[in-house]
Amino acid sequence: MTVAWEGQSLNSSADKFNRWEYQNIAMVAVAQCASLVNSLAVKGKAPQSELIACINSLLIVNPNSVDDIYPNIADLNLGLRTVQEVFSNDRSRENAEIMRYTLGMLLLRNKFNGSQQLQSAVRHGLEFIDPLEFIDDEASEQSESALIQQDRIFEQLAKLYQDTISTLSYRIQVQGQVENLKNENVANRIRALLLGGIRSAVLWYQLGGRRWRLVFYRKRVQETAGNIRRKLLTTI
Repeated sequence: MTVAWEGQSLNSSADKFNRWEYQNIAMVAVAQCASLVNSLAVKGKAPQSELIACINSLLIVNPNSVDDIYPNIADLNLGLRTVQEVFSNDRSRENAEIMRYTLGMLLLRNKFNGSQQLQSAVRHGLEFIDPLEFIDDEASEQSESALIQQDRIFEQLAKLYQDTISTLSYRIQVQGQVENLKNENVANRIRALLLGGIRSAVLWYQLGGRRWRLVFYRKRVQETAGNIRRKLLTTI
């Protein structure tokens, strides 16, 4: 996964979005991961399509462009809404937790970038993990085996996270309902999302993103998320 872990540079496919917008799309993906982590921790569940978008972007090991990583930006609508909310004056407890997880993943990206050994281990581990497929609840004959396969993929990603990211000096403390955090399937999904968020944080940094800019360009980041949402609506 050369590009994901501080490797080759990417084309930004500017026919769809400019570089600044793609930089913010990567931040939106981090925020979506953070929002889903919060949802899983508090409610024990998360929307399937948004979850798949965060995880499958992690599994694109040799992308040529940002579009390869996020082929359908509409699947990041939750992240777009989240960025609009957390970068506004909304100081709700939920948004505070989401922002904390987002900043935590940006910090872990920085620490992760300092270890070539961990980068190689993550890349190697991802190469053997299959992408997630959407499970149609109405297709009952396939849903049971598909759920088992889905749980297995999250288990693989969670173990990869524990073997690599969890060895770093900083760890994200997830807050939520105890019964959810003790549920193995929920915990696996949370760890997988944190790994996915770090992957998007790497891309955000490659495209010029810096933590200090989130403070100085807070309003511009919020407005850009809104503009991207409107652009998606006009292209449907």
